[in-house]
Amino acid sequence: MTPVLVSVDKAGDLKLGRKKCRLQKKADVMKVAKKYGIVNPDKLTIKEMCEGLKMRAKNTPLARDLLRHAAKRGVRTDNLHLYNNVPLAKLYPEAAKKRAAAKKRAEKKALDKKVATNFMKGMVTKRIVTPTRATIRAVMPMPKPQKKAMPLTKDVARKRIMAMKGLNGRNKFSLVNRLSLNQHSPRRVVRLARELARLR
Repeated sequence: MTPVLVSVDKAGDLKLGRKKCRLQKKADVMKVAKKYGIVNPDKLTIKEMCEGLKMRAKNTPLARDLLRHAAKRGVRTDNLHLYNNVPLAKLYPEAAKKRAAAKKRAEKKALDKKVATNFMKGMVTKRIVTPTRATIRAVMPMPKPQKKAMPLTKDVARKRIMAMKGLNGRNKFSLVNRLSLNQHSPRRVVRLARELARLR
């Protein structure tokens, strides 16, 4: 039979090797039970065998109570080492060595993975963050808006059109006529006059 480590995990479940006792096959549990002095394991259920093994597992409160009661009653404690410290390093040195080696390998693998991820993080360039309008405002204050231009009146627009030297009389007349007919706003008519003067 290959060596099996019997232990109790933090939750209080008995473990045979890496697997919980209650999840093992009956044949496997029977082999371990025979090894640790459980009488007629073939007549017991898996649950009963696991409870019997758990009594013998290391540092369980039940095992400590057994030793205490045995000492009080003057019972021989020759066989009670089975109850206190069943199958760990002393009983199975090969399995203990294998487990220690496996733990070292797992630690090395985790370290290598961590080194690789850190290296890859260093290789990746950081994303360039585009500045938002709020950050731009904070760094570069925007100039205050100038006062809004006063709206042009028809008279002012007419005076400006008549004063333009690049326009002939016919153009001036048609533009002033548009003003009087309210076809366009005075500002737009002045803009048209400027364009015409440039073309001339």
